[in-house]
Amino acid sequence: MYLLDSDAAKKICQYHLLHELAGALNCALNDFAVLPQLKYQLKLSRADKALAKLGTEEAVSLAQQLIGAASEVEVMAESANPLLQLNRPDIDSGEAVLFAALHDNEAELLSGDKRAYIALAKIDGMPLVDALWAQLICFEEAMYLVLKHVDFQLVSDKVRARPDVDIAISISFGRAVANPLETVNEALLAYLRSLQADTGGKYLLPI
Repeated sequence: MYLLDSDAAKKICQYHLLHELAGALNCALNDFAVLPQLKYQLKLSRADKALAKLGTEEAVSLAQQLIGAASEVEVMAESANPLLQLNRPDIDSGEAVLFAALHDNEAELLSGDKRAYIALAKIDGMPLVDALWAQLICFEEAMYLVLKHVDFQLVSDKVRARPDVDIAISISFGRAVANPLETVNEALLAYLRSLQADTGGKYLLPI
């Protein structure tokens, strides 16, 4: 099971790479879980508003497919889940719920919010938090994994068609001129090394 935060879910649909991500993670769409509010955040009940939010008809279609197949993240038994008590202003409520959902769960979390990971790294003395790092993936790592399993030119064309979605990803793939695979991979790994440094070495780099 892979939990997707709303930012990562939106971006992967905008890049038209939802099925490619599932293939890279060796899972089906029903192996994803999303927050209940995602369908409202993406305005999926109104076609015109969804299109304005996501940018293309295909992105809207992929978001609908994701919502239709994915389960909703639910966190129960508050008293038994200390991760619900993180109570940090630099971790928003959605990310806090997703972190809590990893408690006693073999799922992994794919988040587009690196600030939440950096905030999590500042929590010391909680073995439960320390154990989470093996379950955390950032969006740049997800794109790095996609490139290991999908034709590079296909991914490059899709990403470069949407320079508005994510600045770091856009720069990695090249804005004015397309970057080659080696340059893209090195750029993505540079972002991951930076995140590892910002988390005091806690974020685990892909092997």
